[in-house]
Amino acid sequence: MPPTLTGLPALDNRRVKTSTEDVLVDRVVPGDILVIAFGFVSWDQRPDFDFYGRLKKLEQASGRHINKVLVRDSGNAWYQRTISGLGAHPDETAAGLRALIDAIQPSKVITIGQSMGGYAALMYGLLLQAQQVIAFGPLSFLDPQQALLYHDRRWLAVMRALAADPPVSGYDDLQALGLATARAPGGVLPETHLVFGTKPEQGAKESVNLDAMHAQRLAVIGNCTLHPYPYSGHAVVQHLIDTKRINALLARLIMDLAIPEEALEVSAGWHAWIAENLRLGSAPGELVEILQHHGFSRASSIAAVNVSPAAG
Repeated sequence: MPPTLTGLPALDNRRVKTSTEDVLVDRVVPGDILVIAFGFVSWDQRPDFDFYGRLKKLEQASGRHINKVLVRDSGNAWYQRTISGLGAHPDETAAGLRALIDAIQPSKVITIGQSMGGYAALMYGLLLQAQQVIAFGPLSFLDPQQALLYHDRRWLAVMRALAADPPVSGYDDLQALGLATARAPGGVLPETHLVFGTKPEQGAKESVNLDAMHAQRLAVIGNCTLHPYPYSGHAVVQHLIDTKRINALLARLIMDLAIPEEALEVSAGWHAWIAENLRLGSAPGELVEILQHHGFSRASSIAAVNVSPAAG
């Protein structure tokens, strides 16, 4: 039986910041978009809820209400174990989220998260057959053997702990889950957006960005758009905040809404990228398209390519 959510008060920053719960539901307007936001890892304190402030800004910019369910994994187990108030393992948690969706009756379900939250956004987006998934820098697997094969040791301790004591239901390979979903009778893949950096992490032994490798594995599932950022490492959300692009990106992906870009000038880093690619033989029109994909206007993109010393 779905919970009764009518009459819920609206969330505010204080409650989101001080709550001891693992699930918060904002004021419900049946028929409006629902965004389920998953928090990222925090080793020394309870993880924060994520994307609440960004979604509020999007509401203000659009004049439209967004139903919001905020979820966090207090055990930092990549949402494979108990999420208080929802379930003891992913299948139970998915059932709990499904009950909330049934009660809210949204027009569209979107899951979103970064890093650990990005894994959850993908996993539950597939399990719930959400219409859309937005994942920032997610892993594609939690299998320690695959991690060693791909030289990704970043969260190997978590993977080994899960492998040593597997949850009742668990999903340690999102590529496999996505392909199984696509092949199942009536299976529907979400419209998935993977946002990730391609710059190798400072001090890393690997010469490639591991998030790009995971994104390529996930792209195999299908119905997936890649959003690579060449001047970001794993913390791609912070990179988008620092370059004042996060609000415009979320507006475009969640509501198909174009809002004025907060940073109109092509940065020095992008100018260096343009010059490098022109020297390597890239077509100017191709670079203009990539710049537009990253939020720059067509006019500023053309201008940046034309003024590059390598353009002549």
